[in-house]
Amino acid sequence: MKKIIFLIPLIVSACASVTPHQYTTQQGKMGYTLTCSEFNTTWEQCQSKAGELCSQGYEVDKQLSFKESFPDSGDGIYRPANNHLAVVCKDSAG
Repeated sequence: MKKIIFLIPLIVSACASVTPHQYTTQQGKMGYTLTCSEFNTTWEQCQSKAGELCSQGYEVDKQLSFKESFPDSGDGIYRPANNHLAVVCKDSAG
């Protein structure tokens, strides 16, 4: 039982992270896609992480940004939605 109690905070902290993935646009600019789970991450935290990655600011890529929601399967297990924020850094050039 003590092992389970020890593991719970580790699992929760892992779920709370914002996961960025770098990509390059067709114009040669650097961008990031960030996956932010609604379980423990607010939309503001996701935007804050985008600001950290793009020090000179960013523009939201609306074609690649979306909200991924999961239907209720009826088994009592709730799966929170994921927000996918795609940003193009203003300070990057190709």
